[in-house]
Amino acid sequence: MRDPNRDSDADADAGWEPSGPHDTASEYDPAALCYDGERVVERAPLGAGWAAVTTHRVLAYNPDADGRRFEAIDRPNVSDVTVDAAGDRRLLGWGLRAGVYGLAGVGGGAALRAMDLGETLSVNANTGAAPIGSVLAVTDALAGALALLTTLLLVGGIGLVGGSLALLARYVRTRRPALVVDRFGAEPIRLVAPRSDGERAATALSAALER
Repeated sequence: MRDPNRDSDADADAGWEPSGPHDTASEYDPAALCYDGERVVERAPLGAGWAAVTTHRVLAYNPDADGRRFEAIDRPNVSDVTVDAAGDRRLLGWGLRAGVYGLAGVGGGAALRAMDLGETLSVNANTGAAPIGSVLAVTDALAGALALLTTLLLVGGIGLVGGSLALLARYVRTRRPALVVDRFGAEPIRLVAPRSDGERAATALSAALER
C-alpha cells in the first residue's frame, strides 16, 4: 500500500503520478492506496480531496486538513456516513464544564479573599489567652492554608476559564460542514468539506457500504 505522507520527490523518482484533473502530487489516487486484492467500489470528491469505499475499507484524503490528511477505516467498523455542521460536541462539553468549574473556582477564591479569614483567625499575643504559643501556631497554620487555598482557587479558576475559552473557540472552528464517518466503539471521524460535496459523498458512500 502506498503511504500518502511520502515526499513528492520520492513519488517522482518512483514514476508515480496522481490521477485526476490536477497534475500535482497533492492528489492521490485511492486505487494506489489499496492493498493487494483490494479495489475501489465508490469514490466521491471531497473539497480538495476525496472519499472512497473499497472492498475492505473507507478511505479519505484531504490535503487541506489541519491535522491528519489521510484516514482509513475498516469497513466492519463503519456504522454510518453522514454530513452535518454541528461541530465536535466533545469540545463543546469539555469547554462548558471547564468554564463552570473555572467560574466556581474564581468565585470561591474571591469570596475567601473578601472574608479575609486569615485576619479573623489571627490572635493578638497581648490578649492574655493561654496557652498563647499553641493557639498562635494553630491559627497561623490555618491562615497560611486558607491563603494558599485562595490562591489556588483564583489561579486554577482563571486557568480553567482560559482553557474553556480555547476549547469553545476550537469548537466554533469545527462548526463547518463535514462528512462524518461514524464508527462502532470509537469516536466518529470528521472530514471538513463543502456541504454540497459532503452530501454527495455521504449518499454515494452510504449506498456503496450497503452493497
